Order: sequence, then structure tokens, then C-alpha cells
Amino acid sequence: MPANTSRNSAFWILAVVVIIVALVGWRTNAAPANSCNVAYIKLQGELFTYLPGDASSTDAFDQTASDDVTQSIRDASADPSIKAVILAIDSPGGDPVAGEEIESTLRDVKKPTVALIRSEGDSAAYMSASGADTIFASDFSDVGDIGITESYTDQAKQDVAEGITFNQLSIGKYKDMFDTDKPLTPDEKALVMSNLQVDYQHFIQTVATNRHMSVAKVTALADGSSLGGEAAVQAGLIDKIGNVDDVRTYLTQQLNTQAVICSIDTD
Repeated sequence: MPANTSRNSAFWILAVVVIIVALVGWRTNAAPANSCNVAYIKLQGELFTYLPGDASSTDAFDQTASDDVTQSIRDASADPSIKAVILAIDSPGGDPVAGEEIESTLRDVKKPTVALIRSEGDSAAYMSASGADTIFASDFSDVGDIGITESYTDQAKQDVAEGITFNQLSIGKYKDMFDTDKPLTPDEKALVMSNLQVDYQHFIQTVATNRHMSVAKVTALADGSSLGGEAAVQAGLIDKIGNVDDVRTYLTQQLNTQAVICSIDTD
């Protein structure tokens, strides 16, 4: 065999060996497909206990159901491969019952939990966040908005002007309360405000308990306004300023292993 042919053969054999070694090394160092160990669960848009059956509705993209979020949290909590849970929030709030359901479910998780507030985490969405061990938010986030509302539009005067008559045919003193075609009576308004006060105090107590704050301090903050990220840290409503990368770094330290985040679909 000519010398140059022998050298060419040796070259190709060496090249094949190098490629095999490289592939073996890549396979060894590559993260396995199931290496996710942190669940990333989204709470986006207005918060309800459940959503209508028509998932194709455009409104569905701006809404989240606590039914879906709580199930995702429970699934992540029960999965032994998941070591921590992130609740990613971008919501103005919504139904306080939905907020309480998420808050209590998140609080019961026996793994590290983080609420990551993005653009906003207000009202019932903030209540949800308060169930987490640690809350992160951006400097630019809106945080808080602790309060209760049940306001509605009274169009009774407009009806009169347009010749529309409201005929009240109901049994039960408060049965037609919140009908937009009649004003609230003094008794109805007193009842509504009494109920709202109960809900308001419960909201305050939930935040105070979860955030290890006094009721008096939370009450002073509970005027329906929201705070920016740094002000929310100073007030005790959140713990840290940061984004998802900061949360990943934080959880890597907490877990003593690399935090690998995977998104959990709550639709």
C-alpha cells in the first residue's frame, strides 16, 4: 500500500474516533429531557374561580381560573421530581375567593415556593402571592392594592329620562340589590358595607399572617393603592427585587443544585 494511502486511512480512522468521543461526551454532559426541577405556573389577567367553557374566547387570554392554578400547584407539589414552585403573576386581581384558594394552596406546599410579580400583582392576585415563602417583583411592578370593592353602575335616573319603568316584583327585602335599574336603599347600602368590611378584615389578616406583619401595619397599607417594587420591599409586602433569572439563582442556592425551570400550562 502506498504511504500516502496509509496516511489517509489513518487520518479518517482518527477523525471517526474523535467524532465518536465528541458525541459520547456531548450525550454525557447534555441535560436529560426530564431534568426540570422547578415548576413555573402562570397567573395572568383577571382572576376568577373558573372560566367559561369556550376556551377559544378572546377574553380567555386575559383571564385565569383558580381551579386551574390550584390544580397545577397540587400536581407540582405531588411530583417528586419538582423541588420548588414559582407562581408567576401578572394580574390586576379579581375574585377574592379565587385569590384565597390560590393563596391557601400555595401556602400548603411543602417545598420552596416563590411568587414572581411581573407588571402587576394587585388585590386578589397579591393575596395569591402572599401564600408564597418568598415574593420577588420588578422595580416597575405594581404591588398591593389591598382592599375590597363591589361598586356598580346605577342607571335608574337614565331609565326615567328615557321613559323606562322598573317594576319590582320580588320577595325578600334585599333580593333586587345591585339591580342596575334601581338605586340602593339605605338598608341595602348598610348591608353591603358591613359585608365588605368583613371581607376587608379577612384580607388584611391573611396578608398579616403570611407576611409576618402586624394587622395595624397592613391596615395602614390597605387603602386600595399599589406600590412600586422598592417601596413594596420597604413596606414588607415583598422580599426581593428581581426577575426570573434572579429567582433561578435564588432557588439554585436554596436547593443546593441547579434550578431548571419548566413552564406549566394552566389552560
